Amino acid sequence: MSRFAQYYIKYKHDFAPHDWEQRQEHLSLLFEKDDSVEFFLGEGNERKVYKHRVYHLSTNHNITVMRFANDIDIPVERDFEDAVAKDEPSCFVVIDNRANLRTVAIQKRKRAFSNTRQVAKIISTVIEHQLMQNYCYGFEVLPDYYPVDLFTVWEKHQAYSQAMRFGVPDMEKDEILRLVEELKCKDRPYFDDSLMGSYLELMLAQKQAKYKGHYTVMPEDKKTALFVDKDSVYMRNLLTFAAAVGEPVELVTSDGGTFRCFIDNDEDISDKIVSHEFNDNYLELLFKDVKKDGSKVEPEERLKAEEEVVEFMNSMKHEVVIAEEEEQAA
Repeated sequence: MSRFAQYYIKYKHDFAPHDWEQRQEHLSLLFEKDDSVEFFLGEGNERKVYKHRVYHLSTNHNITVMRFANDIDIPVERDFEDAVAKDEPSCFVVIDNRANLRTVAIQKRKRAFSNTRQVAKIISTVIEHQLMQNYCYGFEVLPDYYPVDLFTVWEKHQAYSQAMRFGVPDMEKDEILRLVEELKCKDRPYFDDSLMGSYLELMLAQKQAKYKGHYTVMPEDKKTALFVDKDSVYMRNLLTFAAAVGEPVELVTSDGGTFRCFIDNDEDISDKIVSHEFNDNYLELLFKDVKKDGSKVEPEERLKAEEEVVEFMNSMKHEVVIAEEEEQAA
């Protein structure tokens, strides 16, 4: 499993009254083939090229998986003399360019890049230069940050909120109870620890039995939305637990969107980029004909990998209403 940081694409209108309408088509053309665009930073002797390969999902051509490499010099010793060897570690970048979508997922792989912002900067700089040169409008890849307040997000999407997932941190019971007690002093309107002891016992039993560490809440009637609820003892205890341990809560909507946000936090957490876990072996399968064990990658295996990628991108949709985007740019 790998961690992927969630980014989104922002188009900057600038001077493009006519070509502006085709911006997603323009972006698609830049990823049509491996050599459709060259990623680099610097000029002259300082110019560094970042090799890349692209794969378009056969089931969703506008979802592009990119393998993004970084040449690194590694000190070695040859014949008892100091020397350097070239290494080309890579990370995966997935760009969701489907209609009205702007999502970019960048793999966190420090062996290739120290942080995902480096990758976003390279992509932003090169593509903006290309689009500005050809169509006179700008482009940027920006991070999606964790919202601080769950209730703000919940109220905004309550008409189609479907479920809420609470994480189970690797913490001892006494430590959690101490954090709950500290939260009690902050006088939060949702605070309730009347069921906390029972919940923690259940969580401990879950961990000891090695079951998956999250707890999902859904309305009894699947056709009913999960409306904002600060009154029930049940929900208040879950919210209190999540707030005390500082774990983000996942709000899942009926259209497949997932919002990971904190309930509230006194600290400045605006620099925390939303991240997700995904099995990068599926992405490896898209670029190889032979697996590590020497066996051939079968068509059904590659199709399964594509389905997993689509589901992954559906879980982090950054959706944009075109009319609103154009109105804001005007």
